Amino acid sequence: MIRMIKRNKPRRLHPIYMLFPLFNTVKGLLPLIIITLLQGVNWSGVNGYVYLGILAAVTLLMFLGLFGWRKFSFTVEDDRIVIRKGILFRDEKTIYFGRIHSVNLEQPILQRLLGVTQVKIETPGGNKKADGILAALNEKDARQLQRLLLAPHDQPAEAAVQQQQQPNYQLTPGQLLLAAATSLNFGLVVAFIAGIFSLADDFINELAPNLYSTLYKESTSVNPSYTVIAVIAVCGLAAAWLLSLVLYVIKFAGFTANKQDDQISISYGLLEKKVHHFDAGKVQAVIVAEGLLHQWIGFAQIQLQVVSSDKTERLMLHPFISAASLQSVLACYVPQFTAAEIRASAPKRAFFDYVWKGQLVTILLCAFFIYFFHIHGLWSLILLPLAAAWSWSCLSAAGMSLEDGQLTLRKRSLTRMTYYMRRPQIVSMTTRRTRGQQKRRLLTVSAHVLGSPQAYRVHCLERDDAEKAWRWYSRHQAGK
Repeated sequence: MIRMIKRNKPRRLHPIYMLFPLFNTVKGLLPLIIITLLQGVNWSGVNGYVYLGILAAVTLLMFLGLFGWRKFSFTVEDDRIVIRKGILFRDEKTIYFGRIHSVNLEQPILQRLLGVTQVKIETPGGNKKADGILAALNEKDARQLQRLLLAPHDQPAEAAVQQQQQPNYQLTPGQLLLAAATSLNFGLVVAFIAGIFSLADDFINELAPNLYSTLYKESTSVNPSYTVIAVIAVCGLAAAWLLSLVLYVIKFAGFTANKQDDQISISYGLLEKKVHHFDAGKVQAVIVAEGLLHQWIGFAQIQLQVVSSDKTERLMLHPFISAASLQSVLACYVPQFTAAEIRASAPKRAFFDYVWKGQLVTILLCAFFIYFFHIHGLWSLILLPLAAAWSWSCLSAAGMSLEDGQLTLRKRSLTRMTYYMRRPQIVSMTTRRTRGQQKRRLLTVSAHVLGSPQAYRVHCLERDDAEKAWRWYSRHQAGK
């Protein structure tokens, strides 16, 4: 095992890496193994050749793991890290320090069970996977390598390794529970249920192939009252909220944010632990998310847009911070950004553009309820003024600000989102309008930063305000 990461000396991964091919194969065959065990196996009647085949497969996987471990090495040089791997075909990858945006430490379930840590090196060229992945190092060596790769070039490696970081922000158990209870993050619930359903589908189809059709017949044969339907709906929402709370706690347990010089380190996770380490100067944008309950009690989430192989992920700088402390947190961690106020709000004449889509969906929904529930379905018409009120809330939240070289955009869908972007990080900006919006002198503004899969967009702003932002952006472009 590595005790000190030194430059220009090839190193290998932790020897436990030899078991990875075996464990990954077993994980892939786990549904089949469980189904076989549930159906019952007469072990005495199993042909001896089956046991020999299993033994041969395990032996082959162990040999592949041994060869893979011996052929996998990484070398930290003066300005780069070189990763070499491959048994039949050799693969050599060179990553220069100047292109590294972040070095993340992760402990997926397999690594956590085996007591090792995975190192992911993120660069702008990464696609679905990180540019460099070291799947098994002990935690001490992983942290040393993380600090070494992101240390200033003029700093000795030993100093980078010996630096001590002190926690600046920690989420207490009480704060974690309050944040989980008020987040209403049903996206986590949907992803979790989808994953469970996908895993269980194989077992259901094998053990009970007619289960779905049986459940459908039983459910259609029952004619429950509207009260029962309402109770079931409320119980379902309560169960989803409780599951959301549990998943939130599992995801963000032990949340800690540190900063040493210009390096930010964020760690969290109960079952799957993650440690993100990156340069504060390479943050592309700051996103402040305020859910309905969070905004009501005066709290928010601070997310950072950085370059990552996971294009949908934003790093959580703080999941539950007082809105009054927002500026002080940004000044501490990312001082290039400021919590600017919205100076130019969307005009009231843009209300039609905000309301018509919501009203159309609501009308279709009301028609559905009236068709199936007849007179009782008329209660759904109350959704029309509620949808209009929500559209007005979205209009009131929309706006932008441009000051001190920073563009601020704000919008609301379910959550109020505020985007802070500096000019050097904006890779493209567009404005667009429909014919109706052109007559009302409205423009939609979109700005795209590196590392984000989608542009940050605010609909139907004053044309003069949007054109001011465009001139600010294009003038800098012309001056390049």
